[in-house]
Amino acid sequence: MADAAVHASGPSARGRWSLQGLGSDDIEALHQATLHVLWKVGVRVEDPAAAEIFKDGGASVEAQGDHFLVRIPGALVEEAIAAAPESFTLCGRRPEDDFLIEPGATGFTAGYGEHVRIVDPYTYELRSTTKQDLEDISRLQDSLDIISFVERAACSGDKATAVQSVHNYDAMVRGTSKHVFLGFNGGANARAIIDMAEAVAGGADALRARPIVTCLLCPTSPLGLVSECTEALIESASRGVGMAFHPMSLSGASSPATPVGVVVQHNAESLSGVVLAQIVRPGTPCMMANNSTIMDLRRSAAPVGVPEMALHSVACVQLAQRYGIPSWAGAGATDSKVPDAQQGYDFTLTTMPAALAGANIVYGIGAIESLITFDYASMIMGAEQAGRIRRVTQGIDMAELDAALKVIEEVGPGGEYVSHDHTFEHMREMSSSSLFDRKAREIWERDGSRSAADRAYDIARVLLEAHRPVPLDDAVAARLDEIVATREHDAGVAR
Repeated sequence: MADAAVHASGPSARGRWSLQGLGSDDIEALHQATLHVLWKVGVRVEDPAAAEIFKDGGASVEAQGDHFLVRIPGALVEEAIAAAPESFTLCGRRPEDDFLIEPGATGFTAGYGEHVRIVDPYTYELRSTTKQDLEDISRLQDSLDIISFVERAACSGDKATAVQSVHNYDAMVRGTSKHVFLGFNGGANARAIIDMAEAVAGGADALRARPIVTCLLCPTSPLGLVSECTEALIESASRGVGMAFHPMSLSGASSPATPVGVVVQHNAESLSGVVLAQIVRPGTPCMMANNSTIMDLRRSAAPVGVPEMALHSVACVQLAQRYGIPSWAGAGATDSKVPDAQQGYDFTLTTMPAALAGANIVYGIGAIESLITFDYASMIMGAEQAGRIRRVTQGIDMAELDAALKVIEEVGPGGEYVSHDHTFEHMREMSSSSLFDRKAREIWERDGSRSAADRAYDIARVLLEAHRPVPLDDAVAARLDEIVATREHDAGVAR
């Protein structure tokens, strides 16, 4: 196995610094093991419509009581991999909000799925999340340059479970003009959400041309595609919406107890979704995400600020790169209950390797308490740390070598650089800090000896009160209200 190494990729210009955890032979062995699992072991599929699509595409489908065992041949997997695009644009409501997903591009986003609790930024009370919380978090993400797109970071806990995802999209699209990611949760909700996205985009053709939303889908470990997942997948792919696959294996519980076993099963689960999406509509934008961690059997807990999370992410990113499919990495989350030193250590332990490995999306900013709770201070601190990590991945610009040597010759032994023109030309390229403290102790004490978390809550409150996203047109907002009301009626939810 190749040793992990950090290296610059070009001698004459800045090359992205990268972390290579596994050699090409290792990656190929993992791929072949994945093909073995998909064909010899197969995937459990609940939905007859999805099973029929697999069968029509060339998979072996066997009815087994209330579900189907789908075995996917290697040739079908390879065909799907070839059909999935390597690059595509995550479109915002405005072109200036677009983010191009391509090799070497890494974007960050907050949250780690539907947090059900939140630390109130004003009262510091721990409480259940509401639809307004999700809109507020989306608005805060909208205000931060380091956040390239907005992921659902809380659930609309004050709304009926059956239609929460519809309310989630309603809150998010009002809170940001950036691209939106969220789970659609079933076919009926997917139809409503895509109807809403079409209203915002300007119609079905406009949404196909510029998709402003991406569906998050969770294969169920071990090796399962439940109906809620496949229904949303089929609806999304059919109507031009891309998707990201997020298996969440727990080693020792829902997957093998070793990292290599987790990675193989996780990869098989992701690729099973990619195959189905490409059968429905070849060329459907797909992303492969890692969210798999360990099961701490001593404590019956699923921790996320752990070394295995980083190991899984790097391997899964490398596999996605081998396929030419964009990658996600779940990172930045912590098991700490507060924004403290553990939160900072957990964040960097998982985020730095994922970014250096070349994940196209790194998410988890603001997630504490093993993904249960969202915290604003953790989000602000994580956003600042993400910017510093991005700077590391950019590497050293070797094109500046000759100019630097010239300056060293001009200044000479015992000279000074402060007044040199070269310093004035480049000083603004140096990293700066708006949150993390660099002041002298005396100044820090004069300012109240406040912690980074205290200052982060201050910044969050200022942004929440000051930032307003690009508003929706009144007619579009009214149309969203109508779609939400119709979906609630159809689901039997009293308003």
